[in-house]
Amino acid sequence: MPSSKENISLEDILKKTSLVKYIEHNWQPLKKVGSEYKTLCPFHDDSNPSLSVNDEKGVYYCYSCKAGGNIITFIKDFKNLNSKEAINEIGSFFNIKVSNIKIDFEDNQERKNYLINLNSSVADLYNKFLIKKDVASKAIEYLKSRGFNQQDIETNQIGFAPDSWDFLPSFVKNDKNKLGALEELGLVKKKDETGKYYDFFRNRIIFPIKNRQGTILGFAGRSIDDSTPKYLNSKESIVFSKRKVLYGIDKFNNFKGTKPKFVFLVEGYTDVLMMNKIGIYNTVASMGTSLTLDHASEIKKFSDKIIINFDSDKAGLDAAFKSIEPLFENNFDVYKLNLPDGLDPCDFITSRGKDAFLDLVKQSDSIIDSFIEFSKQQYLDKNISLNNIILDFISKVSCVKDIFNRDLMTNKFISAFGLSKNELEKKIIENQNEKDINHSSKEKELTTTIDIILKLLLESKELRSLEIINSIKNHVISNHTEILTLLEENIDSDPSILISISNDNLSKKISDLLFTKIAIDNDIVKQKKMLDDCLIKLKLEDLKERKRRINMRLNYQSELNVDEEKRLLNELQKIIESEKKLKY
Repeated sequence: MPSSKENISLEDILKKTSLVKYIEHNWQPLKKVGSEYKTLCPFHDDSNPSLSVNDEKGVYYCYSCKAGGNIITFIKDFKNLNSKEAINEIGSFFNIKVSNIKIDFEDNQERKNYLINLNSSVADLYNKFLIKKDVASKAIEYLKSRGFNQQDIETNQIGFAPDSWDFLPSFVKNDKNKLGALEELGLVKKKDETGKYYDFFRNRIIFPIKNRQGTILGFAGRSIDDSTPKYLNSKESIVFSKRKVLYGIDKFNNFKGTKPKFVFLVEGYTDVLMMNKIGIYNTVASMGTSLTLDHASEIKKFSDKIIINFDSDKAGLDAAFKSIEPLFENNFDVYKLNLPDGLDPCDFITSRGKDAFLDLVKQSDSIIDSFIEFSKQQYLDKNISLNNIILDFISKVSCVKDIFNRDLMTNKFISAFGLSKNELEKKIIENQNEKDINHSSKEKELTTTIDIILKLLLESKELRSLEIINSIKNHVISNHTEILTLLEENIDSDPSILISISNDNLSKKISDLLFTKIAIDNDIVKQKKMLDDCLIKLKLEDLKERKRRINMRLNYQSELNVDEEKRLLNELQKIIESEKKLKY
């Protein structure tokens, strides 16, 4: 159980440390180069100093072996310690009292159990509030409109977080230890200026997120007004990792030792619940994050076949095709269920019933057939670059383990786009050469506008806002989606804290960006100007692409009628005017 003494935060500890002092005393002297320090890297055979340390931010990065993180990760890797031992090492070296730190780490099962029990209590509280309180009537109405009754609410422990700032703080009677635990779970946040805690979820329907055993690890909250984002997840903790947990996996216990023929992958929480309601328990959702290799490995325990059942709009299709690579890496047979336009699985089942849904299941297409058809339509209708389509296909098909299946998919693609096998093979070689060039560079250089924006947002929390984060989501490559999510859920946290609450892969990505070579002025006004310039550049890139598509339609589509041609010309003129405004 937590100590009765007031907890010390991880952030407070990190602020009292110096990476430079620790490294110099325990490893090698450092040489100051600009605003950073350089030394030999202890994590590989290094003869030319490649470890860079930013003492102000409390982070390090090796340009050769790509090791990176904060003082905790450094000590863990340098001395082969676990997280708690690393914290104790920090306390001893810097003479900091850490015995009552509010964050115990992954090796502390007692702490995990305490947090899990607290999650269960909070879930029960949210559920009772939804059922018994009149102020939750809008939430009840929404759930009824999606086809759920009170029994469904009770069975699935659906809850409601009221539009209040102190619902959970009042529930724990402002107990410092419990508030610290709630903060660790991402259920409350603390105001820096006052030190008071306030609720993270407000005016949202709450869906408990469980593991296979039915243990509540985290929560998702859906807004019932115009609040953005529509869905929020509680932050990652020592009990909750979004890249490993699938919503709905707890219902697989209904199979009682047998394995389903296939598993449905859907997008939304209500999609899972509606399919469960009609007796289809082999259904999971990845909770708004991209499907990971960990997710795919978890599904693999139950079936070798998966049917992706995402929304039928473009966003749903894009999300479905992003899931292909981790599924192919795990040797799945992957199919795509095609719902009528505008309907998600929950809508379809509610309006048309189980039998109609199962009839559609029988008509599922191979995911690669769906991808080729979608890409072809996008190319013809939107004039998307064929080069980008080819590169996307290569990335996906390269994950296919079976040579026969890979050749079959390749032949289908070649046929659909009128390519020769030699053309495709040439593009594969060019793509590989480009990767080799990128990987060989000694120091990482910023090459994209998105990289610069993410670096600015990581380094300057004053620049972060949900509006900016949402505005760049469509431009971010899959490699950086986790960073955006992390920033969204920890909008006021310093870089060293972001590293501490991240998994190893994500902390390396953050370190990688933090140590990219670009001069960022300490003046917040100049930082804001740099960010604004980057955002304008993104908008200009969007306008350029729209203009190119319109010009191609005007030049190459002979069947355009007079009205359509006029509409396109008017749209083109508006784009040109928007470009001028942004440039000048």
